[in-house]
Amino acid sequence: MSAKSEAARRTSIPSTDHALVGDRVIELRSEGNSFASIAKTVGLARSLDAFGAFVAAVATRSPAQQKKLRAEENSRLDTLERRIQQQPDSADRDRRISSVRKLRQRLAPT
Repeated sequence: MSAKSEAARRTSIPSTDHALVGDRVIELRSEGNSFASIAKTVGLARSLDAFGAFVAAVATRSPAQQKKLRAEENSRLDTLERRIQQQPDSADRDRRISSVRKLRQRLAPT
C-alpha cells in the first residue's frame, strides 16, 4: 500500500478530498500551525492523523519540494527534541524522544 493510500485510510479522508486536504495541511504547517490545530481545522480526529496527511501530501510533491518540506519539518522536530531534553523526568523524556524518532522515521523518504 502506498504512503498516500495508507494515510488516507488511517485518517478516513475520502480519496477525492485527499489532495485538497493534503494541500491545506502543508499550507497550515508551513505557516507554523501545530498538528493538533491542523487536525481541528481540516476535520481530522487526532494530531497524528494530521501528521499522516502531511507525510502523504509531501510524498506527492516534486523531489525538490519534498526535500524542502522534510527539512523544514525536521528543523521543527529538532526544536521539539531540544525542549524535550530539558524535561527532568527521565522516563517521560525518553518516551517523548522515542515519539519524535518515530515521527522522523515516518517523515523520511521511502
